[in-house]
Amino acid sequence: MKRTRFGILIALIPVASLLLLTACSKAPAPEEKKEAAKPAPPPPSVPDIKVSPAVKAKADAPKPGPKATKQKVAGTFGKGKASISVKGHPGGVAHSFWTEDIDVDGSGNPVTTDVAWDNHHKVLYVSKDRSFQCRNGQSADGSTLMAVYGKGNTLKKPTGSGWWVAELDAGECSVGEAGIYGCKFDSDGNNTDCGSATIQSDQDDVVIVPLPAPGGSGSGPGSSAPPAQPANPPSSPNQ
Repeated sequence: MKRTRFGILIALIPVASLLLLTACSKAPAPEEKKEAAKPAPPPPSVPDIKVSPAVKAKADAPKPGPKATKQKVAGTFGKGKASISVKGHPGGVAHSFWTEDIDVDGSGNPVTTDVAWDNHHKVLYVSKDRSFQCRNGQSADGSTLMAVYGKGNTLKKPTGSGWWVAELDAGECSVGEAGIYGCKFDSDGNNTDCGSATIQSDQDDVVIVPLPAPGGSGSGPGSSAPPAQPANPPSSPNQ
């Protein structure tokens, strides 16, 4: 009887060893370290640009200063996509073109700026390649164009109001597509409708389409803006 029990014990040893090895092989592997979550990229935004007091003052008294340099007549004003057609008046005589040192960003530092005054519609234009901050905290640089409606303008716009646009490359200010982006502003200089922009040369105006709201569809400020226009709509001459 004792031998039988001893034999059973001897026979059970390999079985126990096998069960132990099986249990060890099924033991969960150490948990791998998870990579730290990358911060979400900032949402797309427009540049943080505003009309400066010096530009508004120039629109109130639209004439070259004593150190200004007269420029030749041109069919367009501005650079790259941030430009507007000024054709439509014989020989361009309804426009005056010059360069002048103006504090375009309100920093107190005047810089050489291209200026055009539409003597017919009473609109001041300023053009400048510049660096600027984006509303999402990034920084960028590109060509900018600003229009300020002067006193007695034929477009029936509030005096001192206007719009500005800046040309951005894809990725600048986190925008997905290269193009022009900007805002309209009221007579107090406050930016109102902002987003992607299409210049309407025939109306001395822009169409603004708000950027998508962060985290989903929908629109940002100025959601009442009209639907998107073609990237390069045909321009008709100024009237």
